[in-house]
Parts: sequence; C-alpha cells; structure tokens
Amino acid sequence: MKPITDAVCDFLEKYPPSLELYRALHQAGDLYLIGGVLREYRDKGDIEELRDIDIIINVTSQGAWQELLDKYSPVRNSFGGYKVLCEDFVIDVWVIEETWAYREEIISCSESEYVKYLPETVFLNLDAIIYDIKRDIWYDQMYCEAMKNREIDIVLEKNPQLLLNTVRAFVLKKRYNMCFSERLVRIIKREKELNKNFIKDLLDIQKERYGKEIMCKSEIQQIVETY
Repeated sequence: MKPITDAVCDFLEKYPPSLELYRALHQAGDLYLIGGVLREYRDKGDIEELRDIDIIINVTSQGAWQELLDKYSPVRNSFGGYKVLCEDFVIDVWVIEETWAYREEIISCSESEYVKYLPETVFLNLDAIIYDIKRDIWYDQMYCEAMKNREIDIVLEKNPQLLLNTVRAFVLKKRYNMCFSERLVRIIKREKELNKNFIKDLLDIQKERYGKEIMCKSEIQQIVETY
C-alpha cells in the first residue's frame, strides 16, 4: 500500500489545478485530511474515485494564505469553508479555528487542542477519521470502532445540515452494508414524524449533493419505513 500522501498526489495529478492548489496550501499552513478521502484510501489502499476532498488548514503563514485566497477567489460554502473548483474536481478547505463546532462553541477547547478534538466535530462516526500530514498521525479511533462494530452512529448531533447528513448516513449504510445505531434511528424517526415530505427532501438533497441518484426512492423509503 502506497503512503496516503503519495496516493493523494497521484490522484490530484489527474486534475493539475488541484495539485497546484494542494501544494500552495502546504506553503500556507499545516494540513489535515478528513472524511471521504481517507475512507477511500482505507477501503482500497489507494484513491481511485473521489468527487471532492476536504482539507483542514491551520494557517501558519497569513501572507501565503492571503495570496492563495486572492489567486483562487474561493466560494464560501454553507459551513463556512472555502470551495475551489479545479477543472472537474472540488477541493473544500476549512480553516481549523473556523470549524463550525468550534466557531459556535459547541465544543470548547484551547487552540492547542483543536486537532485532537477534530474527530468530535463531525456528525457521523464514519467521518471521524483525521490524518495529520505533517506529523504522519491518524486520529481514527471512532472510525475504526464503527468499522469493527458495523454500526453507523452519531458523534455530534447538533448540526446545521441535519437532512444532508441523514442522506449521507443512508449512502454510507448502502456502501458498507452497516446498521444504524439506536441514536441515529431515533433521529430518523423524529424527522419522519415532523416532516411529511421527509423522503422527497432526502431524494432532493441526494441529487444536489451527489449530482446523481445513488439510492432510488424505493431504497430510501424501505430504510425509512423500517423505523
């Protein structure tokens, strides 16, 4: 298995502007990979198929960071990150202290503990996987437990994009053939009871998020009606 850093660079070479941005980010600060790119690597020992990559940055050079912002003019996404379209590939960059759970003081910790607590800022345990590129450190305890127990659970329930993350839970359930935790089931039941258009909304958000139908209406309906 090739090192994760080599796998990332090899994949980004398919989209040259993204590799250029990735290298520029290294000049601006310490970088941390999170979520989907790391699951792909753990699944396959390489990175073969990816729609986007999430990178968290601890800015150490304000000058280099400002130059990067001026050059790429990134769009701010719904969570406050920076979205850059590199040909047909998207890179989302998150400044570590602007992470939603830190910014909203849902999780309180010192700046020196930001990296340590990053796995606790995500909604799902399958997203609780962080890689510190500079120090070659994995923060993946909750992710590993999820894969071992075959259960998708909630890490941080308070989230501004609950429906989106519910869709992601459904997609991950299908991908890994895993079950939902009791806590996640309770949220699905609650949202189903509160929202008469729950299934339609999930389908619409899926299309917006992935640009295609990963799960058809009957698949989503079957899961919803199970609970």
